[in-house]
Amino acid sequence: MGLLNDVLAHSNLEPAQLLAYIDEYEAVQPYDCMIGTARAVASFFAEDYEAAERWILSALQKNPTNHMNHFYYALIAKARGQYLTAAVECWIAINFATQFGTPPGWDALLKQLNDVMLEVGPKLGQEELLEFTFRRNVLESPGSFFPTYYLYEKKRWTVFTGRFLYYDRRKAYNDYVGFWGQAHMDVFSHTLSKLLAGAGDYNLYAVTPTETWKARKGKTAELKQGGQVVAVAATAADQKISITTDGGQGINFTLAVPEIYHYINMDRPGRLSSGQDFVVSKPVCMEGAPGKKRLILTIFMDALSQRYLTDTDYACMPHTREFFGKGTIFKNCYATGEWTHPSVASLNTGLYTTHHHIIYRSPAYQYPPKNKTVGEIFSDGGYFTFLASGSVGTSPYMGGLRGFDRAIHKSALGFPDSHLIADVLDHLDAFPDASKFVALGLCDVHRSMEDTTEQALSVAMPQQTLLGFRDAMAKTNHDEKSVWMRYAESHIPKYQAALRNFDRQIKPVYDYITEHYAEDEYLVCLYSDHGTPALNHEEYLLKKMQTNSVLMLRGGGVPAQVSEEYVNHFDYLPILAKLAGVPFDFSGHDCVLPRAFGGPGRDFVYTESIYHGQTYKAAVRTEEFECRFETKGFTGNDGLIDLAQGFTMKVLSMETGEEIQDGELSEDFEAIVFDHIKENIKY
Repeated sequence: MGLLNDVLAHSNLEPAQLLAYIDEYEAVQPYDCMIGTARAVASFFAEDYEAAERWILSALQKNPTNHMNHFYYALIAKARGQYLTAAVECWIAINFATQFGTPPGWDALLKQLNDVMLEVGPKLGQEELLEFTFRRNVLESPGSFFPTYYLYEKKRWTVFTGRFLYYDRRKAYNDYVGFWGQAHMDVFSHTLSKLLAGAGDYNLYAVTPTETWKARKGKTAELKQGGQVVAVAATAADQKISITTDGGQGINFTLAVPEIYHYINMDRPGRLSSGQDFVVSKPVCMEGAPGKKRLILTIFMDALSQRYLTDTDYACMPHTREFFGKGTIFKNCYATGEWTHPSVASLNTGLYTTHHHIIYRSPAYQYPPKNKTVGEIFSDGGYFTFLASGSVGTSPYMGGLRGFDRAIHKSALGFPDSHLIADVLDHLDAFPDASKFVALGLCDVHRSMEDTTEQALSVAMPQQTLLGFRDAMAKTNHDEKSVWMRYAESHIPKYQAALRNFDRQIKPVYDYITEHYAEDEYLVCLYSDHGTPALNHEEYLLKKMQTNSVLMLRGGGVPAQVSEEYVNHFDYLPILAKLAGVPFDFSGHDCVLPRAFGGPGRDFVYTESIYHGQTYKAAVRTEEFECRFETKGFTGNDGLIDLAQGFTMKVLSMETGEEIQDGELSEDFEAIVFDHIKENIKY
């Protein structure tokens, strides 16, 4: 933050002088992400608060995890009379500043933040105060572990159900989170939900299933055409709702408990009404949209390694090999990151970590608001979108619901994949002819990597019964994060058992699709966020066993081929959009349509590790070469990369693994890395 420090150190100068100095600096260092911050501060000194806001918002696009950016935004918002924004930005600044410890000068900064909140707090209206309380509680909750929710004033944990998440009054429908009753009697489901909400335990996320719909709340709902389904939830016990049709026919019914969705097929136009507010979803058309597929299904499996599947010739996954053998399998697909949070964020946004900036699990991290997510792309493209996931990477707190009309969330730490697979099959049965985009997020394969402590046993029964007790009970690497696991012979049979279990459980989905859909009516895509490091001896964080991830496709327009083309895993997005008839401009995203599907393809694939307190690492791979780049300095808490102490780099042959001594080649790879990270360097 050299430029910003210079500006602050010369705050006595005229603002015009400061802005001129920043212009001169930008001519020399045009990619410094703190330039916008410096201009915001200079404009603030000049009391040009409109310009200051414009510049700080620009700075937040480039570096949204820097706590000082949020502090300055709070000051600017306060000056502009935007008191709710000021209060929320203070709390975001506190969250980012303290997630890994506290920064230098924290006591003084915390006092300034508290002073802002004390000043703006009394100026909040009642609705604004409620919104601030909600946002503060979310920011105090574990970002990855929805729906655990912290009640700050009461200093206790509960679960987030029975309300809208990130409500925006400008939108017709918002995400209303209900309790997923799983076809049990409502009264029992309601009893369970109340027990969970009152338990006060941090780990509630693991055992609380939720169902969310894009919905609105009111006393009436008009449906002007038939052939639509709406999900309805009560807001009070024994709530009476009436349905009347244009012909005067009607029916009255009672919803015994609140917060649990029921589904109504309005086969003719009609009106729903109640004496008090109820929740009604965005209507779902039961007929397919012209020019759209009946089904697009993405299947995400955490920690599924393409390198291992290739090396073992799919010995543990014969059903998957048979199904996708009639489509396209990319042998050389590489993840953009080495662990779940940044990698899944890339899959959902089509952006590299350097552009989506999600490097950890706080709810202060959000998908970039100006970039469409996968759910938004296909929702805007005319599809009824559904997410069924247990992955921490698709947390609703961090933007995981964006674009999805319906979502079921069941934490992977509390629910096996079989639950979510059954939910998807139910969904396909419930909406047979609608044009559906379905995202299924599974994690059981990754569970095999978590059996490292005395407190954990292998979750899947086959891992415990089919392996000898020495293998089944072996602890791989105590107190070591899964991404850093080294080769462990005892892990291999556990991983194999997890692959077989996944292959067996997903086969009914493959069978359902081939039995109910013609080949040109569907698209299915299987992908993963990363592989598994413990399966071979190589000690390199971004090694192929860890980063050679899965990308397989089958359905209408997908050629039968095993492609050697090098792709990044988020390249599935433009493939599906093209084949699904969804016109979308991906120029603002980092994903690329592969040559195998008529696109320009890539000259190289890029994988990176951006993690606080560790060196920045990148692996750049082509058909012939692999470049391994690593800084000597550590990445900051805001994700900025420290190059002041230099870096190391070597180029290897992809065929032999031997190091290549070629100055011109090294310069080419160095240029690729520096172009990639130029806006994320700490200048």
